[in-house]
Amino acid sequence: MSSECPQLRASPRAPRCDRERADPSCPRGDAPDGRAGAPRGEPARSPDAAARQLREQAQGALYELLRGLQEAGAPGGDLLGDGSPAARRRLHAGLVAALMRLIVLLYAEARGLLSGVCGGGRAPLARLFAELEEARRRWGGDLDLRHGAWAHVAAICRALVDREPRGARGGLLDPDACASIEGGRWLSDGVLHRLLSALLVQDGAPVDYGALEVEHIGTLYEGLIAFDLEIAEGESIAVLPSHVVIDLEALLALPGGERIARLEEALDLRFGARLAASVAAAGAVGELAQALARRTSPRLPGRIARGALYLQPGQLRRRAGSYYTPREIARHVVERALSPLLHRGGRPPLPGEILALAVCDPAMGSGAFLVEACRQLAAHLAAAWEHAGSAPLLAPGEPPLGRAMALVAERCLHGVDLDPLAVDLARLSLWLVVQDERLPLSFLDRKLLCGDSLLGAERAEVGVFPARASSRGGAAGARRARQAASRRVPATAPAAEVDARGEEARASGEAAHGARGARGVPGERAAAADQAALDAWMALWFWPQDGEMAAFSPAPATFVDHMAAARDPGDPRGALSRRIAEERRFLHWELAFPGVFDRPAPGFDAVIGNPPWVAYVGRAAQPIEPAVFNVYLRRNPAFHGYRSLHGLFVRRAASLLRPGGRLGLVVPTSVSDLEGYAPTRRAHDALCAVDPDLPSFGSDAFEGVFQPCMGLLSTRIVPSPPSPPGAAPPRAAAPAVWPLARSDLDAVSRRLLERLGALPPLPAALFGERGFQTSAEDAERIRRADAPAPPYTCPIREGTDVGELIARAPRHHVDRAGVKGRFRKDEDWKAVRLLIRQTARYPIAALSDGLPFRNSILAGFCDATWSEFALLCYLNASPVRWWHYIRHRDAREGMPQVKIAHLRAIPAPPLAQAGRIAALDALGRELGPANAGLPPDARRHLDGLVADMLEMTDEERRCVARWAAATPLPRAEG
Repeated sequence: MSSECPQLRASPRAPRCDRERADPSCPRGDAPDGRAGAPRGEPARSPDAAARQLREQAQGALYELLRGLQEAGAPGGDLLGDGSPAARRRLHAGLVAALMRLIVLLYAEARGLLSGVCGGGRAPLARLFAELEEARRRWGGDLDLRHGAWAHVAAICRALVDREPRGARGGLLDPDACASIEGGRWLSDGVLHRLLSALLVQDGAPVDYGALEVEHIGTLYEGLIAFDLEIAEGESIAVLPSHVVIDLEALLALPGGERIARLEEALDLRFGARLAASVAAAGAVGELAQALARRTSPRLPGRIARGALYLQPGQLRRRAGSYYTPREIARHVVERALSPLLHRGGRPPLPGEILALAVCDPAMGSGAFLVEACRQLAAHLAAAWEHAGSAPLLAPGEPPLGRAMALVAERCLHGVDLDPLAVDLARLSLWLVVQDERLPLSFLDRKLLCGDSLLGAERAEVGVFPARASSRGGAAGARRARQAASRRVPATAPAAEVDARGEEARASGEAAHGARGARGVPGERAAAADQAALDAWMALWFWPQDGEMAAFSPAPATFVDHMAAARDPGDPRGALSRRIAEERRFLHWELAFPGVFDRPAPGFDAVIGNPPWVAYVGRAAQPIEPAVFNVYLRRNPAFHGYRSLHGLFVRRAASLLRPGGRLGLVVPTSVSDLEGYAPTRRAHDALCAVDPDLPSFGSDAFEGVFQPCMGLLSTRIVPSPPSPPGAAPPRAAAPAVWPLARSDLDAVSRRLLERLGALPPLPAALFGERGFQTSAEDAERIRRADAPAPPYTCPIREGTDVGELIARAPRHHVDRAGVKGRFRKDEDWKAVRLLIRQTARYPIAALSDGLPFRNSILAGFCDATWSEFALLCYLNASPVRWWHYIRHRDAREGMPQVKIAHLRAIPAPPLAQAGRIAALDALGRELGPANAGLPPDARRHLDGLVADMLEMTDEERRCVARWAAATPLPRAEG
């Protein structure tokens, strides 16, 4: 096919379309290159700001593409298939791919990478947009009845793909990849014009894709996958601010008061009284729509008909744990991870040493960390060439750094991701950053792979029946696991037996790292044999528990036959193993990257990245398939305690390193010190030694996500020799807390923190948890009310009712007879001496009056040394609060929370100062029962008294006073 890009061709003029869209973002004039002219005299926007706005506009373009599809009559046809969730996900993926194709082409166009594929034109898409602009001015709404412009885009893609080596996959830019969406009459010239307008124009000025970083491709992609494609069950409307679609018919069926609660929950906002009254009073769908008219989303104006498709801001991105990593963080982590490898022996690296490094991101997404690694290694390589005077032969005008980027990308970089489109974007991102038009799009196809980094086997495993794979099968599975003693066969034996029995089989489809199966030379046959054996072994973990193939579920006695069947084209067991492998996208690291794992000291020199943050426990828990849960539980020691996907990746990444290799990951800061993450730290520390000053990136590093994060940087240790036969295994040491760098502390603060930390803590028995732990069902039995009203007659406090020496009157009452949770006896509540607010960043305490309280309040007690009055004053003193806040990372970051472990770690005064506790007791007896707070004079007296008890210097007292002045108490209502 010719690479000549066709000119825009209009269909024969058709009757004018009734619907003419106004597009205020369309430019008023054209620049010489065909793009919209920018207003003169305006300052250039930062690339990050432009990328953020472009993400919003790209999301609007996604709505436009779906709208165009539906107006063309597509929803009832083949595009939606059977309308199942899987079919909707496929259609959504196709829509996203079509838009990402345009975005990637615009990036390539801005970098001059399309100049050789369209007859030498420098900006084919910009020219196309200019032609569509002219056509829009001439024909207006009739542009929606014309077709053919997309052929221009397809021709650019075809020209790029035609340059690929034979057998290379086209990936995202393959013109046939989105044929079902882009072909035929679906994508009109009007739709394409609006898509390009959204992607090319911001506030009347052209988007400068040359100024955008390649990493911004990731944030654009994540913005597009943050939706679920749904079918309207009733007449609906999309509502601002987050474009959430509300089913008006379902809402109308609710009582008036419940409608407001449902809307406020769905939209995450509070309604004003007038709007709430209008919604509650509506008696028909039209009245509801009218009440919400001023909040209607411009992305979906008007009502959505029953049965229509719509985009719902959903949980896909949160379920996937996928967030764009700011470049500053990626740069810091990559530099810290690579620096020790590049400065071994205290000398600059040689060119060959740099190109011998193998760097991997096992959850690469669109490749941001690999792009950063490419930049940094290429800069070192260019410097090494200059230092050695041995730069390669370059073409006239070719910069050394450009050649270095290409060589580093080809030789050093490796990556894996479960999302096929993300893999395509990573390959294209590196092609764009290398910026060498001579390189084919597929130059990294064998290095950046689609697969599941956590589901795969090793050659050493496949000779033994995996007994634990059957543990999800209940009692029968447990019996079989006990029987599966040790029937070991050589890992290569099944393949050898199959080769002797008959013809090789070639797996159908594409799997985790290219075509599964191979023919021809012995090396390819051996690789296919290994692939089949590892796939078959791993498939045992996912073997169906019911249905026809359940009868073929392997047991120890049939294990050898099962492995032999793996490559028999006529054996249904082999076919099922291959299908499971393809569906699960198994990735066997030794086979995926043979050059890395077949060398002496196998493994990567560096593993970097930002693995997905997904929790499988707690309030944010995501669902997990039982078979996958079993694999993680049995095969990854990090999957205990606080089970999370990022914890699994920490262990996987550490295990992929060779001795001396470097780990550089971005993870939630809580992994460093929370007890629930102890198994993750233990699994990591068994393989790697952490750096002494891990960077903390704070709570707001990721846009739109409130989550403290850090850099995990460590070095793979040399494995210990095996213990002699009969020796007792070494006892596992308690996992250490990982050391975060504290750039927020001056010398005085460091010294005070260290000195107070060396003191013995307060007695543990002074603190406990007594609060009522409510279940979701119990919550229905609690009502906010200042006075009791049957059946809600029992007053109950919560954390926001506790102030500094103030226990406010309870604002909630509970139906004590109706709650199903464990509600304590009255004497248990009366035994509590102090109420300590849990929802705070430091201790806030008041005397208890014996009333019940929820678990947002912690309990304080007394002993022979510490009366409740003395402890009340001590906890509310600024020096103790300063210590708590500065000492505990999770008190400073994330959701404010005081924990029992925090309270039990508070330093007690030195023994020499124990006599001063009586003075605290006297002050507490004076102030506590008044339940009136702490006046300024009393505050100064209390702080001075506790500072004396802790033997603080004047400098230390001033340090605490500055902190107290800058850290006010939380408001009474939280």
